[in-house]
Amino acid sequence: MEKIFALIGVFVFVGLGYLMSVDKKNINWKSVGIAFAGQFILALLLIKTPLWETVGVMSNAVSWLIAQSGEGINFVFGGLVPEGGYTMFINALLPIVFISALMGLMFHFGILQAIIGFIGKTLAKFLDVDTLVAVNNVTNMFFGQSDSLFVTKSYLPKASDSAIFATLVGGMTSISVTVIGLYASMGADMNWIIISLPLTVISTFVLTQIVMPTKYQGDKIEIENDKGVNAIETMMKYATTGFQGVIGISVALMVFISIVAMINNFLGLFIDGMTLQKIIGVVFYPLSVLMGVSGDELGMVSQILATKFITNEAVAFGMPEFMMLSANCKAMMTIALCGFAGIGSIGILIGSYQAIAPNKVKVVARIGFKALVVATLVNIMTAAVVGIIL
Repeated sequence: MEKIFALIGVFVFVGLGYLMSVDKKNINWKSVGIAFAGQFILALLLIKTPLWETVGVMSNAVSWLIAQSGEGINFVFGGLVPEGGYTMFINALLPIVFISALMGLMFHFGILQAIIGFIGKTLAKFLDVDTLVAVNNVTNMFFGQSDSLFVTKSYLPKASDSAIFATLVGGMTSISVTVIGLYASMGADMNWIIISLPLTVISTFVLTQIVMPTKYQGDKIEIENDKGVNAIETMMKYATTGFQGVIGISVALMVFISIVAMINNFLGLFIDGMTLQKIIGVVFYPLSVLMGVSGDELGMVSQILATKFITNEAVAFGMPEFMMLSANCKAMMTIALCGFAGIGSIGILIGSYQAIAPNKVKVVARIGFKALVVATLVNIMTAAVVGIIL
């Protein structure tokens, strides 16, 4: 029964996208259809074929890489955490610095540019979407919603509103490889985190091509090259940016968790057991049903999704309810949570555009919340697709 609801839900999400569309007459339904079918095909290949074993190999490789960061972290922060102990800042967040440094090396030697350019331009032509949007969406898997904009910064000031909208949604629906270790440390399965990366890219096109469609403009998009004079400079630049990200995540976690706790304690003065998550979770309850969640887990899932929306995905992953979910539901929720679709992302993206394309800041501010809603629907729809395949 849950799979039937999930199948219905996928079409409902497409319908919601149509209701929000601002350019219905220019919707390229062929493009939407290819992306719609593509998300099912990709999910099937990744989950039900020998590619699942490849995902497992990649998962082990990423886990090994993250573990290598321990030597440097222990050298600098050794003794602050007792042997066998755990501190999120040291054990889960600081590995981001090391992974960011590795991304910098891959960027310096042109490896990431080649991967991003080939996949992005191929998707753009195949799906008949703006190449800027496709390249940006692929870049999000490696650099995240803010840094990915710098890869195409020369083109953003002249981009159409629909292209800007697609970059906002793409940035919110995806995560970057640098934060994989953080989510895994919170109990998420590395396999499902990795699967979320390419799968969400395809799913994003389904709704963005309905709400604010774009057209293929040719492949004359060049990846920005801001590498340093040598590999060490580039590596340290990216590592420093990664550390700034660690500080940003730490600040966001402290602030959001404290604010939510304050509101919940205030609500508890009037109604025993009432929380902000329960209130906003009412909105996410029917969406959880359409995601294909079983009845006894609907309450927990709706509250986790509400938490992500009002705070961020890291806070949602850290909820005790996440660890209480069944294996299949946890897989679906990992897919649903693996995205930066939280209210705070609107401010982050406004700030990013202020630095890159200040003439587009008003556009971002005007359509930012709509992009957040669409991104949230994309993540839930992608989780529903996985639920159907499981």
